[in-house]
Amino acid sequence: MPMVSKERPYVIINCAASADGKIAMPDRRQVRLSSKEDFERVIGLRKWSDAILVGIGTVLSDNPRLDTKDEMSKQPDKVVLDRFLRIPKDAEVFNGGSKVYLLVGDDIDRDIDRENAEIIRCRTIDNLIDLRDALTKLREKGIERLLVEGGGEVIWSFLREGLFDEFMVYLSPVVIGGRSSPTIADGEGVRKEDEIIRLRIDRVERLGDGILIRYLKR
Repeated sequence: MPMVSKERPYVIINCAASADGKIAMPDRRQVRLSSKEDFERVIGLRKWSDAILVGIGTVLSDNPRLDTKDEMSKQPDKVVLDRFLRIPKDAEVFNGGSKVYLLVGDDIDRDIDRENAEIIRCRTIDNLIDLRDALTKLREKGIERLLVEGGGEVIWSFLREGLFDEFMVYLSPVVIGGRSSPTIADGEGVRKEDEIIRLRIDRVERLGDGILIRYLKR
């Protein structure tokens, strides 16, 4: 395993996208983009991880369970970036027995009635959760390996802040199109050329009928 900082977990961002960089339909409906081979790779990543992180938008739109699909293996903890504590009590992430960490703003004084849920209150910047503070607190909980699976705005936030070690993108040989289709890195994006996030391609490989690209920070 790579060296893990005492300040934050080792972070892998992982996503699957169409050839034109879309991760869902124009109406935000999920569509399967991973091949069988990539699906198996993702399950391996989940087994490697101490926790899997998604945003509240992904929970509300896709309601994922975020497990390894293997009842015999240890299930990773789950982390939901949920600034205003909007997660439903019956969300699938609460099933499976794993710990569920809910990252909320430090101005949220409500709790949630789920035995396996723990609320972590984080600093906010411009009304958004301070990711550095959130990662520090996750590291204090013993999380050393964190898999970030989306959605697009969450991925953009981690990329923008440079809070990642690997960025893995599986490109499926399909085209979705559409101005409103969510992309790999949603959100505001950069406003000036010197704000562009520059990456280094570490590896490219054929995986099933698609391509897996592994990026590292420059």
